[in-house]
Amino acid sequence: MNARLQLAADASDVSFMQDAVWQSVRQLLASPTFAKAPRMCRLLSFLVEKKLGGLEHQISEYAIGLEVFRRDAHLYDTSLDPVVRVQVGRLRGRLAAYYKSLAAVPEVQISIPLGKYVPQVTQRRASFQSLDQPPPLQMLSLRNLTCDGSSSVFVSGLEEELGCRLFQAFGSGVLLPDMAPAWPGAGALRPAQRLEGSIRVEQGRVRACMRLVDAAAGHIAWLSQFDSRGELGMAMQEELATAICGQLQHYISGRPGGMLPS
Repeated sequence: MNARLQLAADASDVSFMQDAVWQSVRQLLASPTFAKAPRMCRLLSFLVEKKLGGLEHQISEYAIGLEVFRRDAHLYDTSLDPVVRVQVGRLRGRLAAYYKSLAAVPEVQISIPLGKYVPQVTQRRASFQSLDQPPPLQMLSLRNLTCDGSSSVFVSGLEEELGCRLFQAFGSGVLLPDMAPAWPGAGALRPAQRLEGSIRVEQGRVRACMRLVDAAAGHIAWLSQFDSRGELGMAMQEELATAICGQLQHYISGRPGGMLPS
């Protein structure tokens, strides 16, 4: 991926995460735990705004005292006035109580480590173990169009190598060949996308034709061919798997939020 595409993908990812964080903050502030605690709301909003704005260096006990708790800059002495330390401690307690009250683990969780004032934002990796949300990508077994002994061994190895690269790139968002969902009743679900491929081998030359199929719409979302020449072995398997995964990542990075299509 070239630098401009990478920067665009990164910016999209940051914007997507910031939207998710602010949505989480709005829900949190409207909850019974925070709704009647205006000072806690102001404090949390100030900290998150600085964090997401890339202004963490502006978060300090003194700055919080001035901007959130309206202390007089000429008189405020953090060694004598513990308001920030006390209120941040209470904020930690309210955050813990809020998350404990939720029925499910939220997608975004905010905490303030002990001894620090900069909030920590944790974004949970999307869970696909839900009857309502199938895994977004199912890699199917590669079809060997040559069907001789040596090519069969090569294609099996390529499939293993590609599965490894896809998992490294997309994590649990991928179901590998012959991998069944591990939760009850999920067998009837269809993944949102399928990665299909066929392999042809001819006298030291290999062509892989790969396509990403939108299972719901029934159309091809992405298709590409990959050629390699040389000895049928691990080096060629690694080369092809790297190229396939790289182009697939390139395609996905151009989608909103850098997410797999759904």
